[in-house]
Amino acid sequence: MHVAVIVFKNDKENFRTLDLMWIVNMSVADIDRLFRHDIFYEDKDASQALRFQRVACYCYYRGIHAGSS
Repeated sequence: MHVAVIVFKNDKENFRTLDLMWIVNMSVADIDRLFRHDIFYEDKDASQALRFQRVACYCYYRGIHAGSS
């Protein structure tokens, strides 16, 4: 099982997701935030981190978010 914890300011945890497909259910503001910030990761976690980034980019460009039809 993989867990992503995405932190932005003052070590405050903003997102914790167990499945990268949960990103499609985030608000448009959260997806925008994920799209605009780089993900930093250890080398061993590169493939998983880049999967999360790709889903966020896909949702951003396609307008997929919680509330979209």
